[in-house]
Amino acid sequence: MPKMVSATEAKNRLGALFSWIQDNHDTVIVESRGEPTAVIMSYSEYEKIQALQEQARRQEIWERMEALRREISARNQDLTEEAAEELADRFTRDVIDDMVREGKITFRKA
Repeated sequence: MPKMVSATEAKNRLGALFSWIQDNHDTVIVESRGEPTAVIMSYSEYEKIQALQEQARRQEIWERMEALRREISARNQDLTEEAAEELADRFTRDVIDDMVREGKITFRKA
């Protein structure tokens, strides 16, 4: 169970709280005026939380991309594979030409 301490106690006993966290494999919740404002935890627990947040972020992006794929597919049901490849080729060439004009990429002749 997390330990609750005031901000003043956390400031005055920070080293002892670090030891408590390591010994108890738990967290310390710091309160200010009776309201939780911060959490002190081990770095390994922090890394786990970061990994979970990254996993959730990637899942959200994947779901948005999948929804976009479905939307595009529904809009273009009459587009043949050949026509789609031609469009993709045209768009790619246009982007490359723009990047060359803007000086973002260059080509050397062999």
